[in-house]
Amino acid sequence: MPKYQKAIVIGRYQIYHKGHEQLTKQALEIADEVLVIVGSSFQSRNIRNPFKWSERAAMITATLPESDQARLRFLPVRDYYDDTLWNADVRRQVAECVFDDERVALVGFKKDDTTYYLDNFPDWSMVEIESELDIDATALRSQFFAAESAGTALANIASRISIPVREFLNDWSKSPEYTVLKAEYAKIDQENQVYAGIPWDIIATTVDALVTVNGHVLLGKRKHYPGKGLWAIPGGFLEKRESLLQGAIRELKEETSLNVTDAILRHCLERVNVFAHPRRSCRGRVITHAHHFALEKLFLDVETWPEINAADDLETVAWVPFAQISAMEEDLFEDHFAILCNFLPICM
Repeated sequence: MPKYQKAIVIGRYQIYHKGHEQLTKQALEIADEVLVIVGSSFQSRNIRNPFKWSERAAMITATLPESDQARLRFLPVRDYYDDTLWNADVRRQVAECVFDDERVALVGFKKDDTTYYLDNFPDWSMVEIESELDIDATALRSQFFAAESAGTALANIASRISIPVREFLNDWSKSPEYTVLKAEYAKIDQENQVYAGIPWDIIATTVDALVTVNGHVLLGKRKHYPGKGLWAIPGGFLEKRESLLQGAIRELKEETSLNVTDAILRHCLERVNVFAHPRRSCRGRVITHAHHFALEKLFLDVETWPEINAADDLETVAWVPFAQISAMEEDLFEDHFAILCNFLPICM
């Protein structure tokens, strides 16, 4: 096996299991230093991504001797829901760690269509490994949250994770975050049971209303699971007999009591974007149509901003300055940070 100065492994590591360990150990064998790309970083916790990137780094580090720990460098990468942006961020961070004359290898296991990203970096030498381990992180998370107790869950998945990971998960299961996500898992699972037995994929359509005025955007804090306590763009599921615009306005009024007429909202509609990434929502395949209502067209005086009041599914509502959005990334629901960045002058 040729020797490389840098080896790259890419994953979300939710949960870090023995299949992931195979990749890390192979990378350590062939390179002086291993760059661990930790995907889905900087977002709010959910049942698909329950652990912060730093917690996943701790899980990975705990499985290795100190001599190998010193040869790891973690590079957290957020979800952009856009391959071009995601690839560029990965390349940028790797470039900051690699000298011009260094040989770089990408170590991976092409298990299914979810690992298509391994083909996006042809300038790195591909070192593909074969694995006899049949481990699915999604199934591990389901068992972790569905079991009656964390102890039962950890006993069920013990053969697929190392002892240090099991110890980490046991400690983490005593945190408030585990309690919240366990309740969120139960809520989503209960709702999905409605579609049990239907022989085709369920694709839901939602509408969001992104309202801005004078450098501020209207956000609401969610009252219920999923995403209880997280900030979100007002919106919800489209009803059978309404247009997309009608649905966006209805949801906006129901959730925020925005004191603006429908005619004014239609006049201030700036643009509509579709967000349809297959994994943008933990609830299943949900395609949303985000409507940007630019009220600054009419409300130029801060003193005349329209009145808002939380209602329906929101606990509270607020006009949030654009400048504060970046600091709220880990407190925003699903892909709403990416949606806001798509419409507003916010740097991801």
